Amino acid sequence: MGVTTPRSRVDERVTGAGTTVRFALLVVLLLAAGGAMMLPVVKSLSDTDATGCLLAMGTDPDRTDMVSVINALSQNVPYRACMARYAPPPATWLVFGWPVLLAGLAALLFVLLPVWKAWRRGVVPLEAADPDGEIRSLLTELAVTAGLTRLPRVVVDRTAVDASAVVFGRNRRPTVCLFGGLLARRGGDPGRFRAVVLHEFAHIANRDVTVAYGTVAVWRAFLALIIVPYLLWAGRYLHGFLTSWGEPTDVPLLIRRLLLPALMVALIYLARSDVLRSREIYADLAAVRWGADPREWNAGPPRPADGGRLRRAFGSLRELWGTHPRWEERHGALADPAPLFGARALPVFLTGAAVMMVNVYLLTYLSTYDLYSLWRVQLVSLVPAVLVAGVVGIALWRAVAYAVLTGGPIPSGARTGLWLGAGAGVGQLLIGYGVSRAEWMPRRPALLLLVVCAGIAFAWWVTQCARLWVGAWRGRSLRLPLLLGLGAAVLVLAAWFAWWTMDGATWAAGAAYSDSGMRQAVLDAFPGSGGPAGTGATAEDHAAVSSAVATIWPMLGGFVATPLVPAALAALWVVPLAGWVPARAPGVPPWAAGALPDGSDRLVLAGEPPPSPLRALGPGVLGGASCWAAVVGVQALLPAPPFDAGQGTALHETFYLVGLFIALLAPAGAAAVVAAARCGRGHRLVGALIAAESAAVLGVVGMALLVSSDGCLGPLNTLESSCSWRPVWDTMLWTLPRLVNGVLTIAAVIALLVAAAGSLVGHARRGRPDVRGTPSPLRGKRAGTGRRTVRGDRRKARPVASAGAAAACAAVVLAVAEPLAMADFHTLVPDSVTTQQTARRWLQVTDVRVSDDIRARQVHAWHRLGGRYLLEHARADDTYLRATLLRAVEAEDVRPASLTRLRPVCADYGRIADWVNTHYFRAPDGTAQSAWQALGTRAEKGSTDCERAFEEQDRPLFVSAMKELLAAGRNAGIAKKRVETILREGGYRTYLNSTRPARAPGW
Repeated sequence: MGVTTPRSRVDERVTGAGTTVRFALLVVLLLAAGGAMMLPVVKSLSDTDATGCLLAMGTDPDRTDMVSVINALSQNVPYRACMARYAPPPATWLVFGWPVLLAGLAALLFVLLPVWKAWRRGVVPLEAADPDGEIRSLLTELAVTAGLTRLPRVVVDRTAVDASAVVFGRNRRPTVCLFGGLLARRGGDPGRFRAVVLHEFAHIANRDVTVAYGTVAVWRAFLALIIVPYLLWAGRYLHGFLTSWGEPTDVPLLIRRLLLPALMVALIYLARSDVLRSREIYADLAAVRWGADPREWNAGPPRPADGGRLRRAFGSLRELWGTHPRWEERHGALADPAPLFGARALPVFLTGAAVMMVNVYLLTYLSTYDLYSLWRVQLVSLVPAVLVAGVVGIALWRAVAYAVLTGGPIPSGARTGLWLGAGAGVGQLLIGYGVSRAEWMPRRPALLLLVVCAGIAFAWWVTQCARLWVGAWRGRSLRLPLLLGLGAAVLVLAAWFAWWTMDGATWAAGAAYSDSGMRQAVLDAFPGSGGPAGTGATAEDHAAVSSAVATIWPMLGGFVATPLVPAALAALWVVPLAGWVPARAPGVPPWAAGALPDGSDRLVLAGEPPPSPLRALGPGVLGGASCWAAVVGVQALLPAPPFDAGQGTALHETFYLVGLFIALLAPAGAAAVVAAARCGRGHRLVGALIAAESAAVLGVVGMALLVSSDGCLGPLNTLESSCSWRPVWDTMLWTLPRLVNGVLTIAAVIALLVAAAGSLVGHARRGRPDVRGTPSPLRGKRAGTGRRTVRGDRRKARPVASAGAAAACAAVVLAVAEPLAMADFHTLVPDSVTTQQTARRWLQVTDVRVSDDIRARQVHAWHRLGGRYLLEHARADDTYLRATLLRAVEAEDVRPASLTRLRPVCADYGRIADWVNTHYFRAPDGTAQSAWQALGTRAEKGSTDCERAFEEQDRPLFVSAMKELLAAGRNAGIAKKRVETILREGGYRTYLNSTRPARAPGW
């Protein structure tokens, strides 16, 4: 199609500027970082024994890697109790109040800065320099030109010799300060005076004043309240490290803590400067639009000659730190404001790093005060999602709109996404959340590529959505579709951040699931034994299939644990589809005609028009039908066993689940391939997503109907043998969310991979014309029968469009229904017992190899905080028990009725077993732990049997119970001897010889 020729200057206000959102990102980062960075500082002010709890748990306090985290989770009950007793977190008002204090100081500085600025400059009212009112009259005229309702307060700085001015204060009460040099040149250079004043009035009209001085106020408050105390604390930490000659493993943690303030200062200052520079260019454009002479911007100081590559690099870096853009850049933007419509690399990179830090800092609050729940993590993830969508999303939409209006190449978004993902990855490494803070790289560094790929996929998807909506929207402004597209982007990003926080980062850091625990979870979900009827499967087949399912079971559980996953998956394809349907409407949209100052009505939008949405919906509907057929085939191959489903076999249901996954994913993937090939380069990703997701949604709906009718389908009965209506959410209570979310998520990933592969192939063949996405001028016409052909095509398209609309409605219903149905699960805050049981069952707990010195410190802490008390208590019970039994044997009377005085000892052993098995730490030494574990097992069984023997007066059971308790006492002696040996070899002889009583666990 044609393009606008010659290129016209586009109105920079065609969409939102995005600088206010960048200012919001800066403020949120400062507030979130302020509280999180002050948390260790505040903790260091109180005398706590957090190191003792870590050591007693068997963790090296200088190596906070994922193995240590899993170790803590598997001992969550004693660890939480120990920390609550010996190292409680600071009062919530103290930590949560720090951002409030930061905001309060920033507000105070915001009010005082204009006063300070006026006092420091020694300004005088305008009347003192304009007794006849001539300048005021001219300023009033210019204020009317700028659209201001009234003339702001004007003062004069007589000592400033520059021909310039400045505005300060706030939006509602701005103050314009005219320099003496500007007033002196007013008569000889009225154009300069007009340009400068209109520029400052543009700042007022654009409501820049509050943003500019709010940025400065928050920045200075952050330096005073956060950076200075943190540096003092870090210096104390460094002094302690140097004087104690810390281990080499401490070095990464130390450097992270020392680099954090420097990186935060650089990051925030660069972001602040970028916001202020953008505001300057917008003010320049507004001034020219109001009649300022563009040639006045040539009056800036000349740029020094380039002196080599190193000097140019240094000059570019210096410009990034400046709050004003170069004069050459400002003058160029007046002719072509292209820089305002692009997503520049550095701001995007800084945004990625900043939002990852914001996410981690906000989650620090939840972890410190044990406030974790799935919805709380999801709500925290909404904050960085909103910021990324507001900063990067707006920039991408503006870039697409500018390219469409000017005839330039429409960006793919891949490069912007690469910078975004790279920044997020760097931010993840710098902050150290989810990875070992005592190591430079995570255990699985390849998984960090997922962060980079997520950034690329997000920017690519946003760009293609913007391309559709920009061509489809017929309103006078793009703000409404922009908000719709950014809202969808927020859902997608929030789901991604939550999943990465709960699963991706932990996997990258080295978390591993227990194979036996995962297999047991599958068996619990599919109870029973044996093989599916008619398949001839064996127990070996069951083990193989169960292991395969156990491999993907945690991933599917992660999709269920993220509340916004259904909404994000629906937004991925429903929002671009909504913009695709009207995108082929003829004529120039009003927003495009109004975006050019000349108001040209002969404008022709650049770029190829999108192909028919049926090119994506057609494969999707056909794929949905194929899903139905595949599900029918699975049910035909797996006939129902000759008994009720409640007694069904584990292997039968496992095979059925695997079959359903294949039956739903294979057609959806094929639909994505076909749609990606038919939709052309500019719409390949959204086309593949629409096809794959619509096919998967239709397949899920068909599967739900078939499963709900199971038992009434004759040869297709699979789970039931009797006919009745059983809703699928009852039949597949635990597996349905994993199945649905897993299928839809994996289908979206397949579509993304297919589109990426197609783009790479298309890039390799770029020399050939791509005409698949370009409609033919004769489309829908045949000689003499054009009208009938169009009507016939419309009749054929109606079923496909209806099925696509039904799939979209089903996706939206699912996005609302699933979070509501799982609200109890998503809002649950797990207690320490549940967390400990889950970790021990599902996570792979491994021993941490440490030095002999650390091992001795661990055993000492374990012994000191309660292990000694429990061992001595067990040995005292054993001594009393042996003496009493010896006297009973000598008296030849070991009947329970004659030994009731032993009943309190039995009960005491039960309490010891409860401490050993649940409420106290494992012994940090392997030999001691074997005896310690045997003590808990034998004491629990002996105590239970003893109580029962006394109740039933069962002499054989009583004798058996006594044997168990005596064995428990022997194990307590073994553990005690081993612990004391380690302490003696570790140099703790003075501690062992102390006569101080043993400290009981304080929880």
